[in-house]
Amino acid sequence: MSLNPFRADPDIASRFDRQSAEIGERLGAEIARLVAAKARRPEDNLGSIVLAEEVTILRQSFGLGSVEELMLLALAPARGIARPPISNFFVGAVGLERETGNLILGGNVEFPGTHLGFTIHGEGFVFTRAASRGTSIETIAIGEAHPCAHCRQYISEFATSRELTLIDPLGHRLSMAQLYPWPFDPDYLGERGAVAGAYHAELNLAANDWPATIADRLLDAGRRAHAPYSKCPGALVLALSDGQLVSGFSIESVAFNPTMGPLQAAMINLIAHGYDASDIAEAALGTRLDGNVDYALSVTELFGRLAPHAPLSIVGWA
Repeated sequence: MSLNPFRADPDIASRFDRQSAEIGERLGAEIARLVAAKARRPEDNLGSIVLAEEVTILRQSFGLGSVEELMLLALAPARGIARPPISNFFVGAVGLERETGNLILGGNVEFPGTHLGFTIHGEGFVFTRAASRGTSIETIAIGEAHPCAHCRQYISEFATSRELTLIDPLGHRLSMAQLYPWPFDPDYLGERGAVAGAYHAELNLAANDWPATIADRLLDAGRRAHAPYSKCPGALVLALSDGQLVSGFSIESVAFNPTMGPLQAAMINLIAHGYDASDIAEAALGTRLDGNVDYALSVTELFGRLAPHAPLSIVGWA
């Protein structure tokens, strides 16, 4: 067991234990119901979201004193989003959107039959989901306010991460500056970090035969990718069997690894909206063909495991 240099507040832990025993099951069921009501509607982009007005109602209905108390209790239903078939270790994470007051629920995702580097951590799920929504995370609740080094590095890529607060049911309330006091962050390379809504306005698609709905979604996702280091944004659109579309874009790290690939980001949005890999009918990838970073091979490998019977089309950026 590693040494914990931080002191937890026993009152927070005691209150969490009491609330979990008294209302945890009922509250978790209500949160799961609210999330399920928004499933399979990716056009709204509200998958895995508890809206700010719903947060207020939940706090009043269950007698909770703060949003943070609700976030800690929401970790249980958040674990229901996790997909860890390799480890069977379910991780839940709950993020508070700075701009809206909404909560984002997320979990860890593993992909059997391919390498472990494709794994999505719970914290990465929440931050990537926020990026897809054009928002940022102010506070994140996790089982222990002790994210792995991979997650600390990924989180530090986001421009607002130094103000991030991390909380847990043990009673810790920490900042990223405490957990990663001397970070290797975008400042080292003169970059500001990932910012919601940042665009590669100059990006265009080479010739393709896709319907305009897919081409437009792919181009929008590519323009929102965070790729300041390679200048090689990646974007992917998943066309689903019910006619809906889900997209994702790459988010590079100043350390290069961890970088969130476009298919991983798209899978986060797919799972958040209540779909499964079996719902994928086809996919379209936009990448910098033969660039310093070309997502064609890695996406082909992972996609072949996720949806082996669905066609994957690849096009380069013009």
